[in-house]
Amino acid sequence: MRKDDATILQIFYVVFALIIGFVAWSASGTLGTQTGWSERYDEWFGLASTVVSVLIGAASAYVLASNKERHDYFLASIGELRKVTWPGFLDTRRMTIVVCAVVGVFAVILAAFDFIWAKLLGLILI
Repeated sequence: MRKDDATILQIFYVVFALIIGFVAWSASGTLGTQTGWSERYDEWFGLASTVVSVLIGAASAYVLASNKERHDYFLASIGELRKVTWPGFLDTRRMTIVVCAVVGVFAVILAAFDFIWAKLLGLILI
């Protein structure tokens, strides 16, 4: 675990708060439109929904960061991800081709079984 891991984790907490705040702000806008509150309370609804969304985002990030065990788990996860050796472009392309070939072979096998099964049922049911 390095010192910059804690900085990266703090950035993740801020990004999490921004995402939750945006979702809450979008939901409050939709709720305000559906219920008519945004037209009825036009002078303060936008400000109130923005303030509540910021509070929800900050509170959710605080709850996520406040648990010491969870914080240590996230730091350990970042440390483990630093040890991962990611495949290069050529390896990724080769593995993608293998996956596509295997999927194609199984698609042909499944189509053959489906065709045979349909013909057998057609003979049995007629």
